[in-house]
Amino acid sequence: METSSGTKPHLIVPYTLTNNDVKFMRGYMSTADDFFNFTKDAFDTLYREGADAPKMMSVGLHNRIIGHPGRAAGLQRLLDYIGGFDDVWVCRRADIAKHWYEHHSWNPG
Repeated sequence: METSSGTKPHLIVPYTLTNNDVKFMRGYMSTADDFFNFTKDAFDTLYREGADAPKMMSVGLHNRIIGHPGRAAGLQRLLDYIGGFDDVWVCRRADIAKHWYEHHSWNPG
């Protein structure tokens, strides 16, 4: 697929520092509960808003940050919580890009 200028289109999948484990390093979060409560509240808000229109929640994770046992517990609680919802897709950014490529045609005009 190419545009009229000969360049190929590209999809931008949003990334945010809001729901991001880097907050541990910057002193905004210090416990697994901090991470869980903050991201759970974000999820709950977006889930309610998603009743009218689909929503996406980006969670930035870095293996050397969230991978610490004392922090990973918060991520596990979040995944267990979200796993209780049948209509939520937990995926990677690459999965979102693949879905858009396969299901949403690009129209230059």
